[in-house]
Amino acid sequence: MNTLEVCVITTLSATLSVVFVYLYLYVQYRERYIGLWFLSWLTHLIRLPFFGTPLPELDNPVLLLYQYLVISGGVMSVVATNMFFRRQTSKYWYYSALLTMIASSAIIYASNSFALKTVTTCTYIGIVYIWTGALFIRQLSIRGWGKYVVGVALILLGIHLMDLPFLIEVAWFAPWGFLIDAVLRFTVATGILIVYFEKTRADLENKEQSYRLLAENALDVIYRYKLQPVKGFEYISPSVSKLTGYSPEDFYACKELIFSIIHPGDRPIIKLFSSEPTSALQPLMLRLIHREHFLLWIEQRSVPLFDKEGTCIGFEGIIRDITARRALEQDVSRLDRLNTVGQMAASVAHEIRNPMTTISGYLQIFANKQEFIKYRDQIHLLLDELNRANMIIKEYLSLSQDKVTDLKLLKLNILVQSILPLIQADAIAANKEITASLEEVPEVYADENEIRQLILNLVRNGLEAMSAGKMLFISTFTGENSKETVLSIRDQGSGIPPHILDNLGKPFLTTKEAGTGLGLAVCHRIVNRHQANMEVITGNTGTTFYIHFKVPN
Repeated sequence: MNTLEVCVITTLSATLSVVFVYLYLYVQYRERYIGLWFLSWLTHLIRLPFFGTPLPELDNPVLLLYQYLVISGGVMSVVATNMFFRRQTSKYWYYSALLTMIASSAIIYASNSFALKTVTTCTYIGIVYIWTGALFIRQLSIRGWGKYVVGVALILLGIHLMDLPFLIEVAWFAPWGFLIDAVLRFTVATGILIVYFEKTRADLENKEQSYRLLAENALDVIYRYKLQPVKGFEYISPSVSKLTGYSPEDFYACKELIFSIIHPGDRPIIKLFSSEPTSALQPLMLRLIHREHFLLWIEQRSVPLFDKEGTCIGFEGIIRDITARRALEQDVSRLDRLNTVGQMAASVAHEIRNPMTTISGYLQIFANKQEFIKYRDQIHLLLDELNRANMIIKEYLSLSQDKVTDLKLLKLNILVQSILPLIQADAIAANKEITASLEEVPEVYADENEIRQLILNLVRNGLEAMSAGKMLFISTFTGENSKETVLSIRDQGSGIPPHILDNLGKPFLTTKEAGTGLGLAVCHRIVNRHQANMEVITGNTGTTFYIHFKVPN
């Protein structure tokens, strides 16, 4: 075996190594561009039968077939490289390949010079390799030296292919030419492996960074909690700081911190959750105690993690702040209770008033009889109590959901002025004062009787909350953007206790010794029927009720 044959075999071995590299990558990852690269280099490997005869001695048809294979492989290489870089392949590559084939066909049958027969094809393939190598160096945005190895090797291989038509017939250079070809192709094969794995690593790092950014910027808390071998958080996102007031480092440092901030009433739930992994599949609602000592509600959704033996070794999940949602649910629940009370009122209240009317009538008759004259004070006391009971039932009836609201355009200021003398007289009798500040406000759709009742209830509550010598303020003004008319009633009482404020509007909830607990429930009912909003601001210096009525367009 002479030197030339050894070099040719070396070249084919190097090409075969490149083919196997691409075949391995394609089988592993099933990427289309890897499959095209594989086919491209496979066309070069198919040159093996042609090397049985020196290229300059091949017949014209065989040489033409050889060149067609090489050009087809070049086109596939261009398409694959563009796919790798997520670029669109220019149509000029296809046109130039077709022109190269046509030109090569014409020259092969028109010339006897091997150099002229192959220079067009070798130039085209050389340009393909040089362009591909430059693209790897300039466009591949990954760290590492793999892209430079591939890029430089492809550029040198392209230049070397361009000199093939002129140097292959030089006896002393031909073996070296095949050896250079083999070295460059083997370098390309090695570099491609390096590039692919560097790119894979870079893609994984980018994905990891994206997922980390997503986790760290999410409003919900994302966590991974290990039960084995050591209990504790393996990861918890920074949003836990906003939720609980404690940083992730606090949870990493103190394994029991999460359990210490769970409300004592909910700790049995979390113990059940930890002992029965299947319970983790259901949403879990808990109360947490913030670092600033206020209470918040969370909803946890998680999935258990199991080892090969089926033992639960931890949990992954999401924690969401649902405090606002729970407050809304409580409001809905309160309205639902009001509806229930209203339904009860319609069927029960009338039945109670009937016997009371009879009793009241007979008591009035007895009061006018001479023989009961000595019991007149007791009879009047009974009548007063019956009137009080009747008033309670009247308020109770106003909760009925069957009440029809008669909405008409109403001038709120005129209504306030009409009842002002009445409530001022009531205030003067209690050594208190009422003042009104009424601005020009737009008309609103309202039921006059209901708004009158609303004002009377709120004013009466305010007067009862104040000591002698204090003042109650009634005012009207236009809200933001002139889209609201606001009625304000402010007292100078001691404020509403927090536990009452949280449950404001619930029927039968009162701080008064002789109160019914229905006044504010009625007010809430009236406000809701008018599609208005009630805002309460309270403190040590008094309480203000703001009723926001929508202004009709």
